[in-house]
Amino acid sequence: MNRIKGWLIAGVAVACVSAQGCIVIESSTVGERTGSGAAISASASDLGVLRLSAPTGLTQTAQANLLANCATGKVSGVTTELSMRDFFIVQSYTVSATGVCQ
Repeated sequence: MNRIKGWLIAGVAVACVSAQGCIVIESSTVGERTGSGAAISASASDLGVLRLSAPTGLTQTAQANLLANCATGKVSGVTTELSMRDFFIVQSYTVSATGVCQ
């Protein structure tokens, strides 16, 4: 009976951790906000596996998405943020960019 309870508790623990979907969240930001104008933002996301295959081109995609939100094409004070969420063997990478459309 105790063995069954142990397996049941272990199964519930695994289910709870799986339902959370997130074990680690890492984030970093580089940039400085300056200038006057309309604030704009954009992001780009992709997946990686086992932290061995990180996606490439996320920053460029986020930059293109940011420029698409600005009619003049003049953006200043761009700040980028890289966030990563772990889902056991798969990681979700997101680059968020904010700036000021001149």
